[in-house]
Amino acid sequence: MNHSLFVLFIFINLFLILYYKRQNKSSEKEHLFRVFCIQDQLISEKHKKDKMNDSINNLAELEETTQRKLNAIQLKLEFLHLFSKTNL
Repeated sequence: MNHSLFVLFIFINLFLILYYKRQNKSSEKEHLFRVFCIQDQLISEKHKKDKMNDSINNLAELEETTQRKLNAIQLKLEFLHLFSKTNL
């Protein structure tokens, strides 16, 4: 009798362990899914930020190139103006 109660106690404990383990697995899956969604959103935001930074850098580079070209044109115009004054 004592032996059968001990076996029954073991089975009940085993059942409870498996039951709560299953409950924890489902809540763990939900938690992992939420973490995955948050990580995905953070990665998406980082990509947006990187794209914006790339766009800003490209615009700055374009502005610098345009400024150099304008300076070259201005120097050419000044040279032509001086050249036209000396040839008169």
